[in-house]
Amino acid sequence: MINAYYEDRCLLITGGTGFLGLALIVKVLRDLPQVRKVYALLRSRTRADGQVVCARERLQQEVLEGEAFASFRAADPKGFARARQKVVAVGGDISLPDLGIDPSQRQELLEEVDTIFTIAATVVFDDPLDDSIRLNTHGPLALLQLAHDSSRDVDFIHVSTAYVNGQRAGRVPEEQLPMDRDIRQLVASGANGGFDPQVEIADCESFCRRLYKEAAGEPRGREFRRAALAQTGNRELTDARLQQLIEDRRKRWLARGLIDEGRRRAKDHGWNDVYTFTKAMAEQMLVKKRKNTALVIVRPSIIESGLQEPAPGWITGLKVMDPLVAAYGKGVMPDFPGRRDLIIDLIPVDIVVNATLAAATQATSREVSVFQVASSTENPVRLSTLFDNVRAHFLQYPLRDRDGRAPSLRQWSYSGLRKFKLLFRLRYLYPLRLQEWIFNRLPAAIVSEQRRRIVATLKIRLQRVLHYTDLYAPYTIRQCAFETRRTRSLFKALPPEERKVFNMDVKRIDWPTYVRDVHVPGLRRYVIKDVDGAALFPQAGEESEEDLAANRQIEES
Repeated sequence: MINAYYEDRCLLITGGTGFLGLALIVKVLRDLPQVRKVYALLRSRTRADGQVVCARERLQQEVLEGEAFASFRAADPKGFARARQKVVAVGGDISLPDLGIDPSQRQELLEEVDTIFTIAATVVFDDPLDDSIRLNTHGPLALLQLAHDSSRDVDFIHVSTAYVNGQRAGRVPEEQLPMDRDIRQLVASGANGGFDPQVEIADCESFCRRLYKEAAGEPRGREFRRAALAQTGNRELTDARLQQLIEDRRKRWLARGLIDEGRRRAKDHGWNDVYTFTKAMAEQMLVKKRKNTALVIVRPSIIESGLQEPAPGWITGLKVMDPLVAAYGKGVMPDFPGRRDLIIDLIPVDIVVNATLAAATQATSREVSVFQVASSTENPVRLSTLFDNVRAHFLQYPLRDRDGRAPSLRQWSYSGLRKFKLLFRLRYLYPLRLQEWIFNRLPAAIVSEQRRRIVATLKIRLQRVLHYTDLYAPYTIRQCAFETRRTRSLFKALPPEERKVFNMDVKRIDWPTYVRDVHVPGLRRYVIKDVDGAALFPQAGEESEEDLAANRQIEES
């Protein structure tokens, strides 16, 4: 079934340097040797030193020579050498007109590609509204236009997210989103509420243009100038330095306005955040614009590290729950809101890859097929199970600081969001603000500069905890379960030999073992070593004195 579908097929994959896209490329090259060619659409990247890395170089350095292919390279060097010859880098950008692809290479794609996998997206819950619409909504539509322009019958496989279902609770059906309602209207009555994604997108873009215009206008410019001068104590500055400070203010003001508007619109319409809001509108617009193109929508839940492939625990970057896991292991996330029995819908990346490859075989121009890839209905993992096994791992293998000191790891209280925020402020923020208020009124000779930096570091840490709380609470407060009947039926329909190679059975997952012995070790091996202190916390063993002192103050509170 799967093997037959991919015989002599040519694939176009976006997001090939990202977590899911990279895992998909590995699986195709290793276990589907009958595939004729794989085109990987990749943006060029500019390094910190200003050097531009083109798509071809990124394919070699970040994909084929990266850790995801390590086991394939080691186990079958000749097979890997053959497979890598099938991958072709396509320089482009899903946010640009015509995908930013060179016309001659675009023509090649139109003549060659049989199946398109749209995986590239900005998976950021608080991204600016314009960025999210450009990448998450317009990007897939630009790829759909490529399919329309093709001389072949192209199957279009769109990887979305189960959380396009937003604030729906209970059992969430495995079906298309309605075209005439947002989630708020769907939850409230199920009746036609007059929501039109095309009108909403246009309205969002109109708001963004107005905000850019306001940011560039003279009234705001004067405001930014006054703020910049006040920031520097009105001391004399060069024109270049003053202009830089004004531009920094302008960019921050603009970013904040775009982020806040994205969050507001998402919540007003019943979605959790701008990511799910713009992904949902992409689904709706693809259905509306598909014409006769065979469209399959794959909706994974929270994608986490590999169960077995490309390697047990393999992961790139911190996913939805991972900042909390990493921060807890470091001792800087003493608690988090959420019910003990709440289901956290995790799904290993290799199961998502296998389901995506299998779902493509069901593409037909007659109807849109939707497959949800989730664990909540068949093998749910509770928040308490997740936390208990994260804690068990870090108690046995602590993340020590450079002094060899293991952090104190508290038991979570599983309180509600309101209670959590109240207790957090009473225990941490209010005492810190009092300390800061006292320091600001004491002579510099009495309070050392290091002590002031410790307080500033601690304040950043505590604000980050509240930021994560606001960002992730919708995923740890609301109870829902994603139906996966179609995905289960698809797996059962595979011949026995394919079920072994393309495992999609979530019932096989032993969650305590996966969390404790696979996922958290994978985070430590592949990600935590690379986390920058400004983003979350310093790598164990590389903390500054202020970091160490701030950690200890949290532990001792």
